[in-house]
Amino acid sequence: MTTIGDRIRRERRRQGYSQKRLCDDICSQSTLSRLESNNLNLSFLTVNQILGRLNLSVNDLLAQEESIQENIFFSRLDEARDARDYNMMEKLMAEFSHVTEEPSAKVKMYMKWHFGLVAISRKDFVTSNTLLEYALHIAEKYKYKDYLPHLHMAIGNTKYYLGEKSLKHYAYAEELCHGLEVPNFKLEMKILHNLIASYTRDGQYRKVILKCKRAINLLNQNESAYLMGDIYCLWINAHGQLGEWDEYEDLKAKTRIIFEHGNCLELLDKLENYSQVNS
Repeated sequence: MTTIGDRIRRERRRQGYSQKRLCDDICSQSTLSRLESNNLNLSFLTVNQILGRLNLSVNDLLAQEESIQENIFFSRLDEARDARDYNMMEKLMAEFSHVTEEPSAKVKMYMKWHFGLVAISRKDFVTSNTLLEYALHIAEKYKYKDYLPHLHMAIGNTKYYLGEKSLKHYAYAEELCHGLEVPNFKLEMKILHNLIASYTRDGQYRKVILKCKRAINLLNQNESAYLMGDIYCLWINAHGQLGEWDEYEDLKAKTRIIFEHGNCLELLDKLENYSQVNS
């Protein structure tokens, strides 16, 4: 854990202060040296004088420390979410709830979001929907734009399981992806997959084909095969549903090597039983 002594040393060096110059008229150089080495506790007044010379305050350091802890928390939750490790999500959130008495808005948003995902894994879709809607409210209020596509996708999944309309959430999530400061290729592919599956359920097969082409172009741009078999399966199925059997057979023949390479030939034999949601 980073201490106040560590931060004083780092900031002193960043600003070009020598120990002698920084502690002048405040304390001895040896005292400052021991403080920076975390071997001595000084009075609040002395520490505050040193920080003041660096144009900092104790509150600045505490805020930085809290920010660092939050960023670690967010990063670890992101990793658990990507791995779909719901037990780890619960563990991380339980541990972090003891770290801070008054969580920031972003922490609250992350908590509601990931507790919502845990609820989905337990098939408690009503609770999940409530938690995710709350997380979305916080994200919109505080303009956490990069999290909006994630939340709309998760809410769309919950709506699907509740037997409600999910398409508008997936469609909006895809639209939001284009405005991300840092593009998230896998997120966009998951959203596209779920959007295509929703169009399939609604019988909008022309839109299915259009979005499948968009998804395959995105895969080619990123030199990836992520969900490629799944997307082609829905594309082939759309041609069949439209009675376009020449296109159906042509696309099936052209993409067979993709299914063989991906060890997913069974998808070609189970088009109508295909999974409709990727969370």
